[in-house]
Order: sequence, then C-alpha cells, then structure tokens
Amino acid sequence: MPPKRVVVHVPKKTSPSLAYEVLIYLNSFYFGMFACCELSMGLLKAINLTYKGHVLALDSCVLIGLCILETVRIVMGRKGSLEDKGWQVILSVFMIAPCFLGVSYILLLQEYKLRLEYVLCTLLLGLYFAEVWYAILFVFSLCRPVTYD
Repeated sequence: MPPKRVVVHVPKKTSPSLAYEVLIYLNSFYFGMFACCELSMGLLKAINLTYKGHVLALDSCVLIGLCILETVRIVMGRKGSLEDKGWQVILSVFMIAPCFLGVSYILLLQEYKLRLEYVLCTLLLGLYFAEVWYAILFVFSLCRPVTYD
C-alpha cells in the first residue's frame, strides 16, 4: 500500500498587514536610534556653534515636535495593525505627512547640517515611503469582502 500524501495548504497571497507591521516594528527601533542621534547632534551643535536669533529654538522645536508626533504615529500604527482597525492605520498614515515635513526640515532647511544627518534622514524618508505603500495595501485589504476558499 502506498504511503498517504499529506496535503499542504499554502496561502495564495501574503498579507499586506504583515509587511506593514514589520515596517512599523522596524521603524520603532530605527526612530529610537534616529531621535537619540538627532538630539545628541542638536546638543553638540547648540554648544559648539553660534546661531543667529531664534534659529536654535526653531530647530529644537521642530525636532522635539517630530519626536512626539512620530512616537504617537508608531504606537497608533502598531496598535491598529495588530487589532485590524483600519481607522488607526489610516490616521497613522496621514500623520506621516507632518513627520515627513519635519524630517525634510532637518534634512534641507536646518541652519547647520552634518553628513550623518543626511544619511539618517534619507533612510527615515525611505521607511516612510515603504510604510505608505504597504499601509495603502493593508487598508484596501481590509475593505475586501471575506472569502472562504
């Protein structure tokens, strides 16, 4: 008698929520490192360089606001994707726009820029673009009707 063949069920498509969750998880660690480096470099620049007028206060406010906003965005994105709540993911994706502007300010408009800031900001912007792509796919997958094959 021939041995029985075991039927293996392989999913047809990968879940976009998994890719989005992995990117949010990666971004949570990367942003922690980014914030520590940026705050350290900001402190170094404040001590060693001279700023005109209120430019130092503006740079500091943008950086602190970015840290607060990005932390809230990451928490909402992770919570929303784990619980399959589309509104939290959508709000998290919309919060990428002000975070994108904050990182762009650090990258382009800051008074003094270091080479390390160019690298760190470019990587963070790349993570933002990937997150937006997979978040859109994730939200559209939530809108599809459930099929049981």
